[in-house]
Amino acid sequence: MLTALLNSKPFIVFNHSKEELRSIRKGSPTFICPHCLSPLILKVGQVKAPHFSHAAKVQCPFDSRKETREHIWSKTILYQRLTHLYEDVKLECYVPQIKQIPDLMISAEERRIAIEIQHSTIPLQEVGKRTVGYSHADIHPLWILIQSIQTGNPIKLTRFQQGFIRFSKELHYFLLHFNPGTKCFTILPHLMPISNNTFLHSKNIVIPLDSFTLPISFQRPGSTGPHLLSNWPQYRKKWIIDKINYRSLKYDRFLREVYEAGDTFQYLPLYIGLPVMPHATILKTHPIQWQYYIWKDVLKRDRIFSKESVLRAIAERLGRGDIEARDFPLMTSGGAMSRLVGDYLTILEKLRIVKNEGSAGFSLVSKWECPGTFNDFLLHERGFFPNWKHILKMD
Repeated sequence: MLTALLNSKPFIVFNHSKEELRSIRKGSPTFICPHCLSPLILKVGQVKAPHFSHAAKVQCPFDSRKETREHIWSKTILYQRLTHLYEDVKLECYVPQIKQIPDLMISAEERRIAIEIQHSTIPLQEVGKRTVGYSHADIHPLWILIQSIQTGNPIKLTRFQQGFIRFSKELHYFLLHFNPGTKCFTILPHLMPISNNTFLHSKNIVIPLDSFTLPISFQRPGSTGPHLLSNWPQYRKKWIIDKINYRSLKYDRFLREVYEAGDTFQYLPLYIGLPVMPHATILKTHPIQWQYYIWKDVLKRDRIFSKESVLRAIAERLGRGDIEARDFPLMTSGGAMSRLVGDYLTILEKLRIVKNEGSAGFSLVSKWECPGTFNDFLLHERGFFPNWKHILKMD
């Protein structure tokens, strides 16, 4: 921990140099924990940043926090930046009604903001629990991920890192990341999954720490970025090939269901597995899989169907575990599934796959005729994506 009480006043270690701290320590001052009021030990080493620690066997709510060097450094520099912006910024402030100690607490204009800096991997359920607790205490939580993340496009994110994805109208699904080494925030906007843990995204938005404000301000991206989905047909094909090469009918429920339904997995309609921006991000299941279920359960079965019937089919598949949603503890669903289904039906309507029958619902325009040979399917594929790339936002 970085704070203590000295003579009943807050004492913050990074307000002093190591030499000053060593000099202060020689006077044997009595540092007190602001949370449990037990004595603290001031540690000033060569490797770790100066900090306080409890004596052995002392029970304190702060002791459950195992903070890394990156965590402590991030907390230090963010505190220094925020104290330039706000008069009331507290470090390691205990919130008794929810028994939480956010890294930083800002009070401004009758509003409190709790900043949680996260470097270690913890259960996402714990992130969700803390988020709900802050909300119940009328505190707005801001989680800042500082784990190292891969660079490039597409980018791979672990399940834990995916839990920090948020949504906004301007950025769609995005990830906020802070690098204490470069002292920069990075926003990865318009995330679009191409597999369980791989995402396409628009150009990074970089915010230097000395430009960081709350709410976070940045230059609004004009769109999802040029040619974000231009390689989607290749990503779609790769998923199919990998599925065939690395799975089997015996162990893969999806492949077995496609086979038992009399469909040919390699020759599924090309309107199965389309990119549906932005809300496809809520599903961990690949678009080929969840869109096949819609086709099999509703489009092929019912002459006239509604958006509600598609949503019911999706809910049943979610209940059986055939479709899996991503865990986003920092936001509520807010009807995202309904918007995802609505967007997919809109795309199918523009592609003239389904027809809007008004209040009656939708109908499938024509039955899918599976090509007889691989060359026939290739000809169909070469015409489909180029002809409809403007609708699929691939141009």
